[in-house]
Amino acid sequence: MKIEEHPKPKNFIGAENHGSQIGPIHSVQTLASSEPALNEGGIRWIIFQHKEELIEYGAIFFNGKKLIIDRDRFIGFLKEG
Repeated sequence: MKIEEHPKPKNFIGAENHGSQIGPIHSVQTLASSEPALNEGGIRWIIFQHKEELIEYGAIFFNGKKLIIDRDRFIGFLKEG
């Protein structure tokens, strides 16, 4: 029996460059509640300012209209400045 690999989502561009493991995923609200240093407004501002870079980095992606954040990659993006 052959196991098929599912294609990566269209918005998953560049994720191969930052490891293939996906960290814990969050919405803006759950990331803000799990990270005391971040608030919802700050997260939204970062995404507004760096949306394309975050998508290429694999830190955010979309499931339809729902924004999904890979916590580890998002924090890694912030640390790299």
